[in-house]
Amino acid sequence: MQMEEAARTRQRWEAAGRPACDPHTLVSEYYLGTRTGDKVCTKCGGNFLNGSPVG
Repeated sequence: MQMEEAARTRQRWEAAGRPACDPHTLVSEYYLGTRTGDKVCTKCGGNFLNGSPVG
């Protein structure tokens, strides 16, 4: 998932009142087609590094 798409997903999730997101569905994060090394959740847009939430 592109970094900008993850940000839009996160905004939609927050606008919906931050519903429960468990289990997370993680995919690789990309910036301009290059992997960042992080994972992002396709449901809430959260960032993960080595399976742990970041930020």
